[in-house]
Amino acid sequence: MNMFELLHANAIADRELLLSSDRQGDVFNNPRDVDFAFRTKDSVKANDLCEFINGKNFGRAHLSQKEGDDLIWVIVIIHMPITQNVIGSISGFMVCLSRLFQVEFDGWGSVIQPNPGSATADKL
Repeated sequence: MNMFELLHANAIADRELLLSSDRQGDVFNNPRDVDFAFRTKDSVKANDLCEFINGKNFGRAHLSQKEGDDLIWVIVIIHMPITQNVIGSISGFMVCLSRLFQVEFDGWGSVIQPNPGSATADKL
């Protein structure tokens, strides 16, 4: 896939995740920790990406690897709201970083932030 196709597919995936979160009562303006995940089998690429993100203060990045697994995960945490324009911009930037560092971007996730007192909040 070329860069345009990657960014387009990523924007569609972001929108689908936001729609799912919206159905669960998420309030997108509420800031929360959002995790962005990258994966690779190359420890040098993983370390380079982690150091770049931390060195530029783009987020808090750390490496993660399950014992016996050859996949190395770079997990980036950013405290932010997830309104569509904000999450789309940051997620798109993460796609660009994945191409630059030749690792796979696996997407993002966050904990639902419902309005206090809502039916969804009572279930959490």
